[in-house]
Amino acid sequence: MTFSKVKNQEPMNISDNFKEDDLFINREISWLQFNERVLQEASDPTTPLLERIKFLGIFSNNRDEFFRVRVATIHRMNMLMQKKELDYRINFDPKKLLSEIYSIVEDQEKRFTAVYQDLTRQLKENGIFIVNEEELTKEQGEYVRSFFNQHIRSYVFPIMLNNVKDLTFLKDQNFYLAVVMADTTKKNKTRFALLKVPVQIVGRFIILDPPENNKNSHFIILLDDVIRYCLPDIFSVFGYNHFEAYTVKFTRDAELDIDNDVSKSFIERIEESLKQREKGVPVRFVYDEKMPLVLLDKLKQKMRINEKDTLRAGSRYHNFKDFMEFPKINNPAFYFEPFPPLAHPLLPPNHSILAVMRQQDIMLHYPYHSFQYLIDLLREASIDPQVKEIKMTFYRTARDSSVINSLINAARNGKKVTVFLELQARFEEETNIYWVNRLQEEAVEIIPTIPDYKVHAKLLVIKRIEEDGNELLYCNVSTGNFNEST
Repeated sequence: MTFSKVKNQEPMNISDNFKEDDLFINREISWLQFNERVLQEASDPTTPLLERIKFLGIFSNNRDEFFRVRVATIHRMNMLMQKKELDYRINFDPKKLLSEIYSIVEDQEKRFTAVYQDLTRQLKENGIFIVNEEELTKEQGEYVRSFFNQHIRSYVFPIMLNNVKDLTFLKDQNFYLAVVMADTTKKNKTRFALLKVPVQIVGRFIILDPPENNKNSHFIILLDDVIRYCLPDIFSVFGYNHFEAYTVKFTRDAELDIDNDVSKSFIERIEESLKQREKGVPVRFVYDEKMPLVLLDKLKQKMRINEKDTLRAGSRYHNFKDFMEFPKINNPAFYFEPFPPLAHPLLPPNHSILAVMRQQDIMLHYPYHSFQYLIDLLREASIDPQVKEIKMTFYRTARDSSVINSLINAARNGKKVTVFLELQARFEEETNIYWVNRLQEEAVEIIPTIPDYKVHAKLLVIKRIEEDGNELLYCNVSTGNFNEST
């Protein structure tokens, strides 16, 4: 490519022809357009059926994080601007941007619902039935009640709304059933309750036996509907004969406000900020659009939600991120063809990786190559008597990390191990704090996180004394996280 100088041409003033809005797409709007592509994958009829279900889960998970971080930040800007406390210039109106975001989200939600309804229809055509509490056979109902009593009941703790003054202690990333109880034989005998759906304990999906006349089909019920089916058992002491349950969820501002108290370590300040995150300002409250107004008003009052733009009427089911873990069905046609990792031609099994690195550079491309090569390199270095030192940087890592366990093993084998682990990696703070404490217990040197800066580098350096007595450094430079689970 060559460049040449253009003669006799007046410089163009961009502002004469374009407005700034014509030149740039706002970052938040651009992100929503990115997530739109995920929704398109779920809509694509050429994508295998259960992969499309998974894409719905990915879309939902992405959107939740978008509200917890980006929408929350715009909310903060809007409040500061209204108070005239915004101490730096921004080239957009936060209130106008929020309105545009909610408009796009509402449109996407309509298409999301349409895609989900179409997919459930296609699932039925392929013998996969997602049934609710009113569609169970007698035998399935007996199983659901038995399953509830054995595996779920001990994790269900009703909150009687008449007995509590506020619900500001509720955590986000969960969802709840708002319950209406009534005695149809008596007037004005109605009570309200709230139940957390314990997905983290028992999972979202329960597999049911198919009925006798449909043995080759698959029947699945959601945990929320199992609880709906068993509401008479949960509240049996009250003697009510009519129950309704409506799903609600809310999203809190997840940005960390880290104080500047120099008397505390940075880990202590991060840990305190994580506790505050649990009490973050709600930025979205989604509820079943069929919920009675009296119940909705009671929830709003007790959760201290009074901003109109945080309220969103939704469908019967929320937290579709759980659909990323939709039950496996034994039919290869429902999934992408598996792509086993390629064997690297330079790295035969049971051969020293360090020996190969001494001869030449190695290019690994995940996930096309196995991540196991990196773990094998660390394991080799941890037991090689000539390796004296290992240094590594992390941004995100797995909760049960083979990579970090290899470093712990190296430290136990007398190597000097130094680690930088970014404590400010969003939504990985608790995992990273856990590993910092764990590594310090094993005498691993930890380089402190740098306040106000995030280190995204993924580097590994191994120092080895060669047979000739010279020191040689083996390096790994990576663009991805040292996280085998992703």
